[in-house]
Amino acid sequence: MTDLKVDRDEHERKVVNEFCHLLEKSKQLFNGLRDLPQYGHRQWQSYFGRTFDVYTKLWKFQQQNRQILDLKYGLKRWQIGEMASKIGQLYYHYYLRTSETNYLNEAFSFYSAIKARAYYSKATREDSISGRPDLMVKKLRYYARFIVVCLLLKKMKMVRELVRELTRQIEDYTATYEPDDQLEWSLVLEEIKGFIEADNVVKVLDVELNAIVLSHRLGPLNMAPIEKGMPSFLSLQEILIIGNCSEQVGWRLAVSV
Repeated sequence: MTDLKVDRDEHERKVVNEFCHLLEKSKQLFNGLRDLPQYGHRQWQSYFGRTFDVYTKLWKFQQQNRQILDLKYGLKRWQIGEMASKIGQLYYHYYLRTSETNYLNEAFSFYSAIKARAYYSKATREDSISGRPDLMVKKLRYYARFIVVCLLLKKMKMVRELVRELTRQIEDYTATYEPDDQLEWSLVLEEIKGFIEADNVVKVLDVELNAIVLSHRLGPLNMAPIEKGMPSFLSLQEILIIGNCSEQVGWRLAVSV
């Protein structure tokens, strides 16, 4: 065995070990997010920041060492999709905590990339080998999360496309595995369709009959003037919105972290 081959083998071993370390650390931090309160509590920002930093390192590391990880670790496309999905979820939860739409757009970018690159395209085949529907469930939950983001961004054309794909995926899932959560996924589809129908109840048009997307975000043009003597910078600390109407459109599926 030549020195060159020894050095190469050692380098590949270090790459795989570092990847495994980052992957395990990212999972531990991500799972810890479930223990944080859903609103309030300033601790969330530092914890989210640490989690995001690790996922950023993991994402860049697998990009830079893809060939070694493919050959020596056996990295699969659905695993890359899972990393991208987790980053999308982090951006989405940054949005929930801050209401900054930039984070929502970043979540959309990662979810769109998963779809465009078909990272979950072989999930059904992988599950058939293992005999368990784990990857298929991940795929369905990815679709549900992507649809929520598109609904919030008012990308209704994409929502309809994703609903058609999700419907086919659920049909395949239930026909193949006859799962216990079959009714749950049927309710998810009904609720998504309820959102789409509610979106079409009222349409605001301009003089040329083009649809106008209304926004109720506060800005310099729609905020009340600040009285003299008041602080010049105001920030909303916490808000809790609760709806309790019998006919209210709702979202039952828990698609959080």
